Order: sequence, then structure tokens, then C-alpha cells
Amino acid sequence: MKKILKWTGISFLVVLMILLALPFLFKGKIVTMIKDQANENLNAKINFGSFDLSLLSSFPDFKLSVDSVSVVNIAPFIGDTLFSAKQFSVTVNVMSVISGKQIKINSINLNKPRIFAQVLKDGKANWSITKASADTTKTAANTEPSKFTMKLKNLQIENGNIVYDDSSLGFKMVMQGFNHKLSGDFTQDDFLLKTSSTIEKLTVYYGGVAYLNKAKAAVDADIDVDMPNFKFTFKNDDIKLNDLDLGCNGYFAMPKSDMDMDLTFSAKQSEFKNFLSLIPAIYSKDFASIKTSGKLALNGYVKGIYNDKTMPAFGVNIKIDNAMFQYPSLPKAVTNIGVDVAINNKTGIPDNTVIDVNKFHVEMAGNPIDMVMHIETPVSDPNINGKISGKINLSSIKDVVPLDKKDNLSGIITADVSMKGKMSAIQKQQYDKFNASGELSINNMNYKAASLPYSVLLNKLTLDFSPQYVTLSAFDSKIGNSDLQADGKINNFMEYLFKKQTLTGEFNMRSTLLDLNQFMAPADSAAPQGSKKAAADTTSLSIIAVPANVDFTMTATIGKMLYQNLTMNNVSGALVINNQQIKMTNLKMSTLGGSMTVNGTYDTKDIKKPKVDFDLGITDFDISQTVKTFNTVQKLAPVGKYCVGKFSTNMNFTTILQSNMHPDLNTLTGGGKLSTKQVSIQGFAPIDKLADALKNPKLKNMQMNNLNISFKFANGRVYLDPFDYKVGNITGTIAGSNGFDETIDYGMDIQMPRSELGGQANALIDNLVSQANSKGAKVSVGEKINLTVKFGGTVTKPTVKIDTKNAANDAVNGLKQQAQAALDKAKADAEAKAKAAADSLKNVAEQKVQQAADQAKKQAQDAIDKAKQQAAQQAKAAADKAKKDAADKLKNMFGHH
Repeated sequence: MKKILKWTGISFLVVLMILLALPFLFKGKIVTMIKDQANENLNAKINFGSFDLSLLSSFPDFKLSVDSVSVVNIAPFIGDTLFSAKQFSVTVNVMSVISGKQIKINSINLNKPRIFAQVLKDGKANWSITKASADTTKTAANTEPSKFTMKLKNLQIENGNIVYDDSSLGFKMVMQGFNHKLSGDFTQDDFLLKTSSTIEKLTVYYGGVAYLNKAKAAVDADIDVDMPNFKFTFKNDDIKLNDLDLGCNGYFAMPKSDMDMDLTFSAKQSEFKNFLSLIPAIYSKDFASIKTSGKLALNGYVKGIYNDKTMPAFGVNIKIDNAMFQYPSLPKAVTNIGVDVAINNKTGIPDNTVIDVNKFHVEMAGNPIDMVMHIETPVSDPNINGKISGKINLSSIKDVVPLDKKDNLSGIITADVSMKGKMSAIQKQQYDKFNASGELSINNMNYKAASLPYSVLLNKLTLDFSPQYVTLSAFDSKIGNSDLQADGKINNFMEYLFKKQTLTGEFNMRSTLLDLNQFMAPADSAAPQGSKKAAADTTSLSIIAVPANVDFTMTATIGKMLYQNLTMNNVSGALVINNQQIKMTNLKMSTLGGSMTVNGTYDTKDIKKPKVDFDLGITDFDISQTVKTFNTVQKLAPVGKYCVGKFSTNMNFTTILQSNMHPDLNTLTGGGKLSTKQVSIQGFAPIDKLADALKNPKLKNMQMNNLNISFKFANGRVYLDPFDYKVGNITGTIAGSNGFDETIDYGMDIQMPRSELGGQANALIDNLVSQANSKGAKVSVGEKINLTVKFGGTVTKPTVKIDTKNAANDAVNGLKQQAQAALDKAKADAEAKAKAAADSLKNVAEQKVQQAADQAKKQAQDAIDKAKQQAAQQAKAAADKAKKDAADKLKNMFGHH
């Protein structure tokens, strides 16, 4: 017995040690395998936090937990996080790890997952991140099984947030607080799959309309699974949306590529109140106490094959009879609610869909609304027969639906519109075969809300309907500080409504004040204008998307327009909104002390990288105001901060915009010409440093006139072509570039009078001249000094290098020229004296003997030669010394700069 106990204890201890040791032995193997598989097969950035591997808590399986898991997309969805989770854990069969042949996964748990699934208009999906094989032949021939196999028995998701955004369908679904449990033995061919899901907030958009808005949802289903045929059979499974409970029966199968389905659904209750809970404006915290009556019938079906060529048949029927609702705290009710809507397609061919709104009647505080509609062949040639009529007194809304105490709504809406005929009649301009008439009008509508920082007053809006177009005959409004009036027409409203064609129209817009800052502030910002919060809100901008399905031509006349800290007066011009672009033609305005004309395009085809392509004509803008208004100008021309004056320019540029609507300067290209009649520069560090080097403080307040500068943008820099300048008696040229990172690289040629050089330098030069003249050389220095200056470093920490070679040469050359002039003068004087002496001797001794004449001639020639030799020696000595002294002392004075 003792031996048995002993060996049992030893065996138990060995097993325990094995259980403790196995996770450490195989943790690295599993982690390495996961990372290798991810990196080899996915076009995405996979990030992991800490790993934990245990066996005791999940025996006989390994339990692998990974914290802070994320999958981040690369192009064309660069930067988007496809998936992240606070923790991801799986249980793995122990023996499959030990054998190393296949890793068998038994359960998966996701804690706080965040999933963002996106489909672009062209059909590209951000979850298609599997790497394509470079060699398809090898891939086809490779029959080696995957290292992983799924024998899933349990899947659990806790507190997830999931977004599915499909631009190709115009569909978006947001699930917040998503919890899901799934269990079943996937190792079997036939088994029962149990699922349970809850969603705290479910929002569904289609075509920009929210059909569900933060609804509570729950799904409990027991599904018979036939894995060989991939068939799932539903048996009276339960789907709940707010208070509406739906039952689902039937099956969904996909034995091959086709989807075969035969599903029916119906409301389990017959009370109108359950359907009413789906209406966001009504389903509130007081919904439980609402008084209702009326009956509901809701059912539908989907039956048939779905693939690339066919669709299943489908149908939905909704009937509401003798319904009403009233909040107990409000004086009036919504009564006589009657709805009879049927949508049927018995063949699955989209054009065979028939939509019947046989009845829609509501009386809101005594105000009736009626609609009937019948639509056939909606795809090929919509055949429409319908009418909408009604009158709503908006001030009665607060009597039937709870509003915030600070909310206020008033005004009258009336509608009486009818239409009958085929869309082809409009397309063929056979307007006598399509009847469309009536009017929709809104009068004296006033809306104020606690969530809106401004009030909305719509004095009048009138839309007149005809077969050809919808006329906006009157629009007069005041929104916050802004007033807006408009008129115009929409040319193809019916084609847009039923054929999804691009909506076209022409409009005239007028305003005395348009304050765009109010519209860009967050809706919950109630901070008064001028406060710090309001100022912060108006600078927090985001990309404004231009609709893809409109083609509007608009002429605008605006007395004053406010945008951020910019005030624009007398704004006028033409705007064309088309193809997700806004094109501006001769858009003129007065601003910043001058005027501007804009031609160009704002393009949002790629909403993540919108771009602008503008031609600007600017006249007499105030430099200081411009720099203070536009941060971009400070980057392009940092010297502008230190300038006073006005400028004009004609320029063109193209750039991509960042998410805050500011230009991405690294993508900026373009150029133009800038001119200014007069500008002063004061406090600019590079110029101040130059002034100190030249001992000329007057340069610190530099005045320039009549500048004409050509420039271009490229590679993150602004390049200036060489241009002439004049500052007082100083002239020269400037050229170079500055970066958007404030680095500078400029060259400056200076022709400077001696009088501008500074006292120390002039004293030195005067001393050189004096020394030369004291030795017999009557010389003076030229009045111009040439310098070459090189600016580097940054705007705030510049470097200045002065090339003094030209300056020294100028001084030396001046002395040399004067010495040569002295030599030439001495030579001329000696020759003149000799000639005069010779003439005199000739006249006196004309009759003397030839010998006396020859002797006199020889003496005269000797005198000439001697005088020439002395003059040349004196001039050369003076010039050589002056040249040496001038070069040495000028270099000592300028060299350290």
C-alpha cells in the first residue's frame, strides 16, 4: 500500500511538473509559428502585446492569450485599423502542439474587439489582406496542408464595436456593445449550432438615411448545421429590435458558389407599440409609459438562388390599423394612423418589383398627412402613380413628441404634389404623357435647439413641380448670423429620384452676410461668439465632401463672408458642383486691404487625399494681415512676418489637403510672379546679422521699392529667381530658396558706396590713401565696394558669410589706377618741359654752329631721360605699398564675418 501511495504521489508530481513545464517548452514554438504565418501571408502590419500560455486552467488544452492585438492596413487603406482587441485568446489541443503536424484550435475568445470593415466604390475591401502568390503554378501544385485546423467548439465576443461601411452599396452598419456566444461541435458533419447575440446600439444607414438609429438588438438562434452541404436551417429563431420581436424560419445553403435560401420572417406580436419602438424620435426614456392602440401585421420572405446573375424572390408586407399614440405628459396625440405597404418580387428579377403604398394616413395634433403610391418596372422604366398631400403646423410638434425644454419649433409646411406616368416620357421630352404638378411650401419656420449654437429661420421656401423640372421659386432664410436667398430650378428630379441619375440644376444665391464659422463649429458648442471656446471650434476643421451625384451651376453674390479669421467683402462669381468637385470661375472678393480673383478646383474624389488646383490673382494685399491670417504664408515666406507694405501676385499652385483642410506643403507645386511698390523689413534676423557685419545699422530697417520677383514651389521649398533691388544707394541682386522647415539658402550681391560701409572701414581706407599720397602718389579710392553675401542656417538662427575678395580688389585697383595716372602725368610734364627747352635753344642758337646745337640737344635728352626715370620709380614704389597695405587691412577687418 505504501508503495502504491508512493508511486502514485511520484506520478502525480511528475504529471504536475509536466503540466507546469509544457507551456514554457512550447510557448516560443506557438508564438513563432503565429508570427511567421501572419507575416508570410498578410499585407498588413500585425502588432502583438504580451503573450501568456498556460495548461492548468484549460487542461487538457493549451490556452494562449495575447494582449493588445491589432491589424493595421497598408495602401490603399493605409493607417486604418482593420482589427484590434484588448485580448485575444484561443485554446489549442495539446497533442497537436506536441506532434507539430497541425495546430488544432478548439475555442476562441475576443475581449473588446474593434473591427472596421470598409468597401470602396470600386469594390476594394480593406479585409483583402492575404498576399497573392508570386508563382501561381507552384501554389496550385502545393498540396501541403495548413499548420492550423479549426475544430471550434466555442466562440465568444465580449463588448465589441463593429463598423461595416460599404460605399459600393451606399450601406453602413454600426454595432456598439456587441456580445456574441457561439457553440457547436464543428468536428461533426451534422450538429446543432447555438448562437446568442446582443447589441446595445445598432445603427443602419442606406442611401444616407438612418433606418435604425442606436436600436437595441438581440438574436437567439438554434441552427441545424449540415456541413457537407453547408446548409443552415432556422427553426422559429428569435430576432429582437427594441420592442419588436421577429421570428425567422427556413434555411440558407451554399453547397457550391450559389447561395440557396428559403427564409420567412414575421412579427411575433400584433401590437402597434412594438413597431413604434423602431422610430428613433419616439423611442426614448419615456417610451415605456406611452399610451398606444392599434394592430400590427408584419411579415416577409426571401426565396431562391443568389449569385452574380440571379436574385431570389422577396416580399415585405406591413399593415397598421386604427393606431394612435400619446405621451401621458403631453396634451395632444397622433391619431388615425393607417399604413398598408407591400413590396413584392415574385421572380427575383429586379425590374419585376412592385411597390404599393396603398395607404399612409397620419393625423398629428389634428394635422392630416396622406400618401398613396404605386410603382412598377422600377429598373427599366419606372411607372409611377402617386400623390402626397398634407399640412403640418410645426408648433404642434411639441404637443405630441417630447422636446428639450430649450427647443422651439414653429411654422407651417404644406404639400400637394401628384405624379403619374412613365419615366421614359420625361426622357423623350413627351411631357404631355407625364403628369407632375403641385407645390411644397414652408412658411415662417423658426427652429431653436439647445444642441444648436444658432437659430434657423426659414421665412419662405416654395418648390413648384412640373414634368420638366422642380422650380425653387422662393427661398429666404436666416441661419444664425447669416442670411441667404436663392432661386433656381432642378432639371431632372424624377430621374434622380427613381433612376439614381445625377441631379442637375442652376441656382442664384444672394447674401448680405455669410458666417461660415458658425456652421463649422460643433453642434454642441454653445459658446458665445468671440469666446476662446468658439475660436477653438472654428479652427478645428474637417474635410468637406462634395456629393458625387449632383451637377449644380451656381452664381453667388455675397456682401460679406467670414471664414476663420478672414473677412471677405463683395464676393461674386460662379461655382460648378460636379463629379465630387467644386470649380470656381472668376470668384472675386475684397479682403486683406486689397482684392483677389480665384479660378480653380477643389477635388474630393479621394476623400482621404482631397486636393486643390488654384490660380490666384491678388492685388494690393496687406503683407502683415496676410501673414497673420494664413499660417501657410508664414511657411512659404517667413520674411513676411517682418515686412510692412502691400504686394500683388499672380500665382498657380496644386496641393493635397490634410484632414484639417490645411495644405500638405510637401505636396505643394506651382509658382508665379510677385510685385510690390514699397516694402520695409525690420527685425529679420538674417538682415540684422548682415547689418552688424557691415557696421551699417541703417540696414536693419531696410526699405525696398519696385520689386518684381519670380518664384516657384517644389520639393518642400520656395525658389526665387534672381531679382534686382535697391536700398538707398545700395544696389544688387538676390536669389535662392527657403524651406517649409524654415531653412534658408540665399545669395546676395551688393554694390555699396564707401559712405555706406561704416566708419571703421572708411577710416582704414582713408589711412591707406593718405600713406600712399605721403610718398608722392596722389591717389584716391573708387566710390563703389562689391560684396557677395551667403545666407544659411534657419530664419531664427541664420549664418552670414561675406566674401571680401571683391572689396579688397576694388580698393587695390583704385590705388593702382591712381598710381598709373601719376606716372602718366609726370611723363607728360617732363616731355613738355624738354620740348619747350629745345624750342628755346633752337630759336636762340639758330645760327650757331652745328656742334653747339648737338651738344645742347644731347643735354636736353639727358634731362628728359633722368626725369622719366625718377617719376617712374616714385610712382611704382607708392603703388606697390598702397596695394599691399590695403589688401592686408581690409582682409583683417572683414575676414572674421
